[in-house]
Amino acid sequence: MKKIIAHSLHTYLFRTGSWIYSQLTNVQKYHSLVIATRRQNLDVLPWNDTYFLSGLSGINRFFQREFAKRTDFYYPYFYQVLKKRGAALVHSHFGNRGYFDLKLKEKLGVPQVTMFYGHDASMMAQEIVWKKRYRELFARCERFLAEGGHMRRVLIELGAKPESVLVQRLGIDLEKIAFIPRRLETGRKVRVLVASTFRDKKGITYCLEAYANVLQKHANVELSIIGDAGNSGREAAYKKEVMEVIKRRGLDEKINMLGFLDYPAFIEEAKKHDIFLSHSIVGSDGETEGGAPVTLIEMSGYGMPVISTLHCDIPEVIIDGTSGLLVAEKDVDGLTDRLEYLVTHPQVWETMGRAGREHIEKEYDAVKQARKLEGIYDSLL
Repeated sequence: MKKIIAHSLHTYLFRTGSWIYSQLTNVQKYHSLVIATRRQNLDVLPWNDTYFLSGLSGINRFFQREFAKRTDFYYPYFYQVLKKRGAALVHSHFGNRGYFDLKLKEKLGVPQVTMFYGHDASMMAQEIVWKKRYRELFARCERFLAEGGHMRRVLIELGAKPESVLVQRLGIDLEKIAFIPRRLETGRKVRVLVASTFRDKKGITYCLEAYANVLQKHANVELSIIGDAGNSGREAAYKKEVMEVIKRRGLDEKINMLGFLDYPAFIEEAKKHDIFLSHSIVGSDGETEGGAPVTLIEMSGYGMPVISTLHCDIPEVIIDGTSGLLVAEKDVDGLTDRLEYLVTHPQVWETMGRAGREHIEKEYDAVKQARKLEGIYDSLL
């Protein structure tokens, strides 16, 4: 019988969490079980061994939360589930979840792996309370995973022991993402894609400025945006900034605003585009990508030339001048120049795309990364 890995999340599974789903689906040596506070998108990203706090009765949820507050121990429901099922290891997704899982894993007497993804190592790490909590996490959790070299250095700077931090790249399912050679047919417009939640760190306003600049000389370009603001006030505020740029630059009728799409629809829409534009920056609130947006891995795997920034671990995903073009953060002139180059040189698209595909196959294949993750579990068990 396979040993059980308990994957711990706040929400199963947020709209853009496909990279976590790939860990569940591609790890074969162990059985993956999910515990989460809230249930979401289970129909889109199905998993048949899940336990949700939100599935309990109202009075039971109240008891669970009050017990956790008073004992500094995580929800007893999850302890009871994992004890009964014989979980061998807790894999916490995001640093804050890792901290809240400490009591759970110690009560169970099992090792713990915590993977950081972005805001947990940038924004949260600025808060005094989380600096203290992370010191505890780094002292008591056995292993930490980072998407790339930059993220690994950040965790070490925050206090993790170097030997405890391993690079574990995010993998994508290359069987579902087929290579598509990008070529420009006569008479067709160049199709540029931006895809992200409306957040400051995504730099959408810089993409719009560069697109508007290119349109002044090249009318044969169209831009689509997949994404929108979520429920948070800061996302709503950033969406207002985005809409203001669209209005000021006269782009109202020149952009396809597609809103949020579920993952399968997003992948289908991406097939129709030629160039992927993603301008990640350090946000005004200090938030970073941490590693790199998974969309960059996916689009490069699809064979799409990518224009992005020299931010966090993006240079490990997109090889500048080979599989894409990178510019400094907030460099609108540089972004305009690189976008204009790709718009006017469609003959380089396929070469860049093939180079990107080869790099993703080598370093970001979900199956290969799952075997590596199994090796990390092996070392602890």
